[in-house]
Amino acid sequence: MTAVLDGLLTEVGKKATERWLSPAWPLGLCFAAAAWCTVTLGHAHALDLGLLVRRTRAGLTRIGLDPVALVTVGVIAVLAAAVAAGLARLAVGAVERLWLLERRGRRLTWPGRRLALLEERVRAEYHGLRVSLVWPRLWSLLEDHQRVPVRDARAALDTAALTVSWGLLYALLGCAWWPGAVVAAALVTGGWTAGRRHAHAYATLVESLVDVRQRDLATALGVELQHGVITAEEAGQINARLHKGGPDLPARRRPE
Repeated sequence: MTAVLDGLLTEVGKKATERWLSPAWPLGLCFAAAAWCTVTLGHAHALDLGLLVRRTRAGLTRIGLDPVALVTVGVIAVLAAAVAAGLARLAVGAVERLWLLERRGRRLTWPGRRLALLEERVRAEYHGLRVSLVWPRLWSLLEDHQRVPVRDARAALDTAALTVSWGLLYALLGCAWWPGAVVAAALVTGGWTAGRRHAHAYATLVESLVDVRQRDLATALGVELQHGVITAEEAGQINARLHKGGPDLPARRRPE
């Protein structure tokens, strides 16, 4: 089932990703500043703003007005922000995989259960029709303006995962600077809540498109809907045509 949901989410993932990359630099700079606070203050003086100012000023004083030193500090800050943003982006995939984890055939998280329910609802309504197979083809039939709501919902889901990712990074800072743990808890909670909401919105949109565009899909695949909706026979034809003997169907025995 994880592979099924991965295929469903991947179709609009590339375009959605472009939208949540834009705030990476500001967030990276904020994280770099928090890392400086961690190194400078630690747990004992976690909220001592005066100490932070004094130590920061002392560090800048040692550098002086040497242009090379100032440029070096700036480059280090930018690189730190870039590294933090890169780690957060890498963690997005891990967070979404975590949402899709299952145990004994059951999803462990609410977003994962909601996305799995999409597959189950379409199978039940349309006699075994597999949304993971039809969705990429249905997506190709949509005009650009019809894709916008789905892309927005997918981008929002990615943003929620990105928020959780930043929370995990701040949790690392929380090991040495307790305000980092507070920020981490807020980000993870907010991202998790948003993930629940946007997973529901995304799944609802995909299911709605299957409902209202099933005739267009069938026509594009050369399958005639005798009763105006997909029946068991037609669902079998569509699944077989799109599956093309993939690995998750029962394997046929090779000729002896």
